[in-house]
Amino acid sequence: MPLLMVGLSHNTHAPVEVRERIAFTTPGALGSALAYLKASLGPGAECVLLSTCNRTELYVSSPVDLETDDLVGLLMGARRHAELDPSAISELPPYLEERRGHRVIEHLFRVASGLDSMVLGETDIVRQLKEAYARAVDSDLCGAALNTLVHEALRVGKRARTETELARGAFSIGHAASQLAQNIFGSLQGRTILLLGAGKMSETTARHLAASGASQVLVANRTFDRAARLAEILNGHAIRYDEFASHLVKADIVIASTAAPHPIVTREMIEPTLKGRRRRPLFLIDIAVPRDIDPAVGDLPDVFLYDIDDLQAVVDADVAERRGRAARAEALVHEEAMAFAARRRSAGKAVPLVSGLRAKHRGIVADEKERLRLRSNWTPEQWRAIEAFAQSIENRTLHDPTLKIKEYAASGEDAAAAKMETARELFGLAAVAEGGETL
Repeated sequence: MPLLMVGLSHNTHAPVEVRERIAFTTPGALGSALAYLKASLGPGAECVLLSTCNRTELYVSSPVDLETDDLVGLLMGARRHAELDPSAISELPPYLEERRGHRVIEHLFRVASGLDSMVLGETDIVRQLKEAYARAVDSDLCGAALNTLVHEALRVGKRARTETELARGAFSIGHAASQLAQNIFGSLQGRTILLLGAGKMSETTARHLAASGASQVLVANRTFDRAARLAEILNGHAIRYDEFASHLVKADIVIASTAAPHPIVTREMIEPTLKGRRRRPLFLIDIAVPRDIDPAVGDLPDVFLYDIDDLQAVVDADVAERRGRAARAEALVHEEAMAFAARRRSAGKAVPLVSGLRAKHRGIVADEKERLRLRSNWTPEQWRAIEAFAQSIENRTLHDPTLKIKEYAASGEDAAAAKMETARELFGLAAVAEGGETL
């Protein structure tokens, strides 16, 4: 079946204000989107929806070769079904990209390797891809095509990082935030960090800041127990989410990374704290998509606001040192993608013949078992032993022919056709192959 992808990311030059409008950031939104996709794609189709702070991409394997408008329509429909803001739909198409066939394979391999990430070589994308795949599996949206593709992407990503050391010294978003904070404050000794949200990104960023000298960490999260767990890890203190505004006056650094659909920190919330701060700088890091902090907050005196796109500039300065490792990783990913595409094409040629061979063999075994069953009153235990024996014989008998057929399919075009025809004749499968199963 054809492989297809449509989506946008920071690499399609979609700014954060566009990315946040299409991101499926909550389990509810993602669940609604997957339900819509399952109903819309029809029988036999598969899909995985990967949505992070930097990308939203829909991967599809469909028995129908969908047109570009169909793909975009699926993504937009999923977005509307998840009740995301419909007013911005007209702004999205200029940033969307579409890929097909081997270009989908290579792209997902690059994504899983961290080569397409804002932070070159970062590993968090592995967790995000695994989670997106798990949600698709739970929604019964993954079959053989995308199961194989995702698992191969994860394997290639691991190989790329291991063999090229791509992730060694990776300059993460958390590291970038720490460096910016030091540029503003000088020493972070004695500074107070306020975390809004208790996710992985918040924890990673807070760890970098604490390692740079920040002494107190306050954690606010809608689920207090989760805030308490993270506060314990960071040797900090959990506070009630609905009380975080009262702690802004003593915070030096605020890290916002929640799944709220709209800003939770506003200009009206910050302004009353400025007098009590007495010109003490307030450093705000908004790493959420959609954004947690109203951009107007950055216009206030002594307030320094950075969103995830601002942090990109700091990250870019570090990328040059890893370009050599990235080039080796790119070559490895390209080689793996071409090999996977070739195996997929080979499987397409081999499937009808292998399916026909197994179907014929199963028919013969079924006939012989039926004759055997009628000859005696077998006990259930005896019959289970007979069935296990028959299955074992089938598997062992067909193992070598199956491997050879796949090997023939992978050979050159002329040789493949001749060898496959010989196999059909040997096994008496010409009629099955002619009208049999195809990919």
